[in-house]
Amino acid sequence: MTSPVQQENLSRFDAIAAQWDESPMRTEMARAVADAISAAVPLGRHWHALEYGCGTGLVGLRLLPHLGQLLETDLSPGMLAVLSDKARAAGLEKIATQVLDLTRNPPPATRFDLIFSSMALHHIPDVAALLRAFFSMLAPGGWVALADLDAEDGSFHSPDVPGVAHHGFDRKTLEGWLDAAGFTAVSIRTAYTVEREREGAQRRYPVFLATGRRP
Repeated sequence: MTSPVQQENLSRFDAIAAQWDESPMRTEMARAVADAISAAVPLGRHWHALEYGCGTGLVGLRLLPHLGQLLETDLSPGMLAVLSDKARAAGLEKIATQVLDLTRNPPPATRFDLIFSSMALHHIPDVAALLRAFFSMLAPGGWVALADLDAEDGSFHSPDVPGVAHHGFDRKTLEGWLDAAGFTAVSIRTAYTVEREREGAQRRYPVFLATGRRP
């Protein structure tokens, strides 16, 4: 069952979906994350990939030319509707969308060569459990690539933003969760830095990319 906070968060994303792509910071970060994934993971044009928490597909659409098939998943039907409209307008045929919440629903039966996400993990209460689910969804030799915030003091989001389960992540802790889930060749590097004004000063919030491979 969806909690009140989760429902509030879902309603918020549905409401802002149409304006999501208008943020220069989001488009710049998506470009940087996609570039970091391309540099860290040997993408294959035959690969079947899944993006978790895709939003309007800002990262996924940049990676699509380097993949075979892409399943874009999100909790927000509003976000997926915007993505579907963009894909249809561009005549993209290698992409599908699906509402998916791995904290409540079973994973797809398909096995993937790549699972990736950007700025989704901090909305997930039990990230270690999600990483185990990702591991089970990958084909042998498959990759995971996850971008999110380094641990921060809670100032990144405005106080009225619902559904924030973590104020970023300690890299060593995340590396431990990936190792425990079974991933090998785990690596974490900085992909982008968000700059925001907070209390009259410019603050910098690093965004990491964590990658690992299922043996």
